[in-house]
Amino acid sequence: MKENMTWLLDADPAIRWQVLRDLTGAPAPDVEAERTRVAETGWGKRLLDLQVNGQWAGGACFPSSD
Repeated sequence: MKENMTWLLDADPAIRWQVLRDLTGAPAPDVEAERTRVAETGWGKRLLDLQVNGQWAGGACFPSSD
């Protein structure tokens, strides 16, 4: 692994899984394990925790079903 990627790998799981996938050639199981962490820790968890009933802004970003 290149030394200049170390800081990216020390980052939030939302960054780390993409670095593993796109830059390091890590095995698919390792990439998927890190991607799973996105919803459980860090920025991804904070974003998902802002949802109300699985939606943001009451579903305002989705077209009406009329």
